[in-house]
Amino acid sequence: MQALRNIKIGVFISLVNILIQGVSVLVQNIIANNLGIVKFGSFGILQSDYTIFCAIADFGMATLILAFFGKRATQGQLFRNVLQLRLSMTAVAALAMAVFACTVRRGSDIFEGELILALGLLFQHAFFDWFFICGQFWKKLLLSKILHTVSYCTVMGVALCVFKFDTIPSIAGAMIVAALPAFGFGVGQAFSLKVLQVGQHTLRFFKLMFKAACPYALSSLASFAYLPVGLYTVAHFSTPEFLGAYNFSHKLVILASGLMVHFISSSLITLHQTDSRMLHLRDQATFTLFIVAVTTPFWLFPQYTLRIVFFAAPWTPDVLETSCHCLRILACSLILQATRMGMISTLLKEKRTWLYGAMITAGGLLNIAVCITGASRLPSAYLPALTLTGDLLLSLQLAAYFIRNRRIRW
Repeated sequence: MQALRNIKIGVFISLVNILIQGVSVLVQNIIANNLGIVKFGSFGILQSDYTIFCAIADFGMATLILAFFGKRATQGQLFRNVLQLRLSMTAVAALAMAVFACTVRRGSDIFEGELILALGLLFQHAFFDWFFICGQFWKKLLLSKILHTVSYCTVMGVALCVFKFDTIPSIAGAMIVAALPAFGFGVGQAFSLKVLQVGQHTLRFFKLMFKAACPYALSSLASFAYLPVGLYTVAHFSTPEFLGAYNFSHKLVILASGLMVHFISSSLITLHQTDSRMLHLRDQATFTLFIVAVTTPFWLFPQYTLRIVFFAAPWTPDVLETSCHCLRILACSLILQATRMGMISTLLKEKRTWLYGAMITAGGLLNIAVCITGASRLPSAYLPALTLTGDLLLSLQLAAYFIRNRRIRW
């Protein structure tokens, strides 16, 4: 059964990545405790900015490489060209983030942190994940994550617990230092001096890849018009206290949403092993029920979930109540993501990327419009629900496409 194979591979990749995600949640606890609720909300905006520029650095290339090349991307001239492309895009994104900091964020309490994390773009611990996944070097991927987990836990533990870092710039700097060992491991596994040889073939490859990656990049960047736009809307239209409370639930759902991406990768891997063009409702229902079961605590026990995950946070009754309200609503996004996982991976396998890009962009634009319009007229408590608009429209668009083309079977 394809759904079970998807879950098996997706669970493995997710468990590998959850090593660092688990430590990250632990560190977020101490950061929240050191910064306080209000500053922790601002720190969430900084992290969201960083994630967006990471997406710009990727420009949809990771998905494109997986969908188009697979294991060939780790071999010969193609590998050198891919690595040259990734390095170039990362440098451009770092420069763009620095410019963004000096223009948009100048004067804000996250300005210095923004500049520091712009430098951090050059040393992302996950930079070589595409190499390990495409080559199916699972042991090396696991070793890389373990190395980063140990480094991150050690560096951040010393910075936050021993030296008591309680400013956004100092914490951002510690995060960069913590990423260096895993980045160095990736360099040791995948880097050679031949990568520095740039010729006409390299430039032609860049041109072709940018052209092919445009729909992937559009889809990737448009995804930030979904859940993340809610954080920016809250920051602009609500109080700092509500932003701080919202940030806890937002981080938890974003963490879960990030793990969902690995299931799309696992679905792509299994879809390449079959010629079926049909979407099987049985597989879709199995995966959706699996996600429902996993995320049940978000709805039934939000207070306990938040207290357990963010056990060191400086909770107050009002902050906890607000975070519970936000978590119950935002968790609905995970179910909507589960319902469309098979449809997305099928479109990506068939290289119907412009169609998917158009759909996710339409949903994102609607989400932005609804969030901005609604936030200016409704109380803050309604803001989490507004962020689900894009998710709902995207799921409906995908379902309509498969139904109209009679590509659904039980």
